[in-house]
Amino acid sequence: MRTARAAWVLLAFAAIAFGLAALRGTYGAAELAPHPPPAGAVSPPPFLVRLPPPTAAEVEHGLRRAFGETIRRAPTSRALVGDFNGDGGEDLAVPVRPDEERLAELNDGLANWWVQDARRESESRSDLVPVGESSLATVEAGDLLLAVIHGYGARGWRDERARQSYLIRHATGAPFEARPRAALLRYVGPTPAGAPLAGDVILASAGRRAGFVQWTGARYEWHPLPSRAPAPARAP
Repeated sequence: MRTARAAWVLLAFAAIAFGLAALRGTYGAAELAPHPPPAGAVSPPPFLVRLPPPTAAEVEHGLRRAFGETIRRAPTSRALVGDFNGDGGEDLAVPVRPDEERLAELNDGLANWWVQDARRESESRSDLVPVGESSLATVEAGDLLLAVIHGYGARGWRDERARQSYLIRHATGAPFEARPRAALLRYVGPTPAGAPLAGDVILASAGRRAGFVQWTGARYEWHPLPSRAPAPARAP
């Protein structure tokens, strides 16, 4: 009798073990697969590190690493740092002049940098590009360009792997200052055409018109500031 009861107990344990093994085989892969974040969740920036102000030697090294010998820092220019593309890392922005003997290299479509015009074609040039011809911005002799190097990792633009870089026309007008996007939003309200502010901005005029340069997610664009601050909303 005891032998039969023991046999039934063993059979029961074996059945339970077999069932668990089958269940694990059916759902194990799903349990190990990564779960996507819930809809609408916003990931925090991967790094937020306050770095010391850059030295002239660090700025020069960063420019050489990103652009080689194709540009030179503009005399008496200021170097700005900020999180211009909104990823949490420190970026560098500094006015530069092109080496006029390397214009072909600067405008090479396979170069390691992007050439952009911060202003719309109708605003930045009187001779509009005809339909069917290239509308890409190009570096010209005598240009004053804004060189931007996006940061990489905790060391930002100083990191030797920081290679994402831009040369931007019409982005260096006075006062040429970096400002947090939150401070700008308090002044201008919604940006033109609902353009999102993805990071810190650069205050830069165009002629006599005050404005700012911002990162749109794909390029740097200039927008005018309103002639006066908007009136505060009245309490109901």
